[in-house]
Amino acid sequence: MAEKLIEEIERRLNAKTIHDIRQIARAVGVPRPADGRKERILDCIMKIASGESDPAVPSVRGAHPKSTEYDRQIVSDILRCREICLSANGGDEREKTYIGVSSGAGFDPLDFTAEGLLCRSDGKWFLRVFGKGGSCGDVFVNDFFVNNFSLREGDSVYGNCKRSNEDELAGLAGIISVNGVSPEDTGRRTHFNNLIPIYPDKILRLAHGGDIVGRMIDMFAPLGAGQRAFITAPHGAGKTALLKRIAAALKNCVKDIATVIALVDARPEEAADFQRTFSGGVFASTFDEGAQNAVDTALLALEHCKRLVEQKKDAVLILDDITRLARAYNSCGRQVASALDTSALDGVKRYLAAARNTEGGGSLTVISALTDGGDGIDGAVRSGLINLCGMRISLSAELAKARVYPPLDLQNTYSSVSDTLLSSAEHKTAEALRGMRTEEVINLFSQTRDNAALCEELSR
Repeated sequence: MAEKLIEEIERRLNAKTIHDIRQIARAVGVPRPADGRKERILDCIMKIASGESDPAVPSVRGAHPKSTEYDRQIVSDILRCREICLSANGGDEREKTYIGVSSGAGFDPLDFTAEGLLCRSDGKWFLRVFGKGGSCGDVFVNDFFVNNFSLREGDSVYGNCKRSNEDELAGLAGIISVNGVSPEDTGRRTHFNNLIPIYPDKILRLAHGGDIVGRMIDMFAPLGAGQRAFITAPHGAGKTALLKRIAAALKNCVKDIATVIALVDARPEEAADFQRTFSGGVFASTFDEGAQNAVDTALLALEHCKRLVEQKKDAVLILDDITRLARAYNSCGRQVASALDTSALDGVKRYLAAARNTEGGGSLTVISALTDGGDGIDGAVRSGLINLCGMRISLSAELAKARVYPPLDLQNTYSSVSDTLLSSAEHKTAEALRGMRTEEVINLFSQTRDNAALCEELSR
């Protein structure tokens, strides 16, 4: 790999002007970069890149350089190439030398390891890095890494990062692991689009510790791995609280599953609350960050889930909510606020189509909410998407106003694969209870310890 990188660096340097090469030489530590011909400076740069010579210590004497601008990408590649060559030659024991632009004074280089999700923005690759207390900045990723290791958007990359000063964007200098495995293994994985979708065949139980909400969902609308699940609710019916309960239940009940939460156009305090409650796996875009950021955040969460499924893992993506995502797509299309463009729904449909159970692989379950605020856009989104769900939890505004919890509309709460996921006893019990008032059903659930006991009680 080092030989290919050396050849690429040399080719790109030869295409540079003498001024650009002198700036790069100054950045990597070539002594007296303003003196000598182009060939000599190139030779000094390549010796530093290959580890044959050490960079010179930046001089604090003389006049400051007229410009400190240089090609940061190629300098990052030279640093990475040097690290690779030194490591291959047993150079781990040698003292590390950092690269920086001499400004007539010393500098404090930063060298750290970080883990982030690979994302693409304006044609360039970055790691979205999350540290203590939230995001600690993005890290630039050279195309060489992406192409050489067959990286994909949403990959979780852990590697060495470097920068010369705190005001400079850090660059990825070396990869330690991708999605928890060696980067050399990433090229052998199956692409998500090549996985064969099949019907859900495994139930994701939400009941834990006698929780009535989880037990009622398990009984009336069992969640299958790979389903598209909607919570349909008017504003103020508690759909966000229910999504939060479902996320907590998944983390408590289903051990071998990754739960990812994407908040679109959320209130800042709501986003902070989710991030405190669920450590990791929360992608949040608040309403002050714009429509494009909302779409990008939701898509990055989806791509991360796809990468997990490619590793034959089960993932659940909880999106709050699909109506706001449709509005964000609509705003990005620069449509008038009072009308919904059909292309906005096309983007949401592609998003929902990613939910699937796969043959011989993992599964991706998407749980979201369809809210109805009474305006034309909400109604158009609801009518255009409601038939796409395989599992639906319907919330009643009247029950919510009467302080009945959970305010489930049992007649419109169902799962298309309940016959497959539920036992015959559970199926019979659900059909018997569906015609009763919600308050009476809640009372029956509260009198039994679990659904098995409820089925036994009603069968007598």
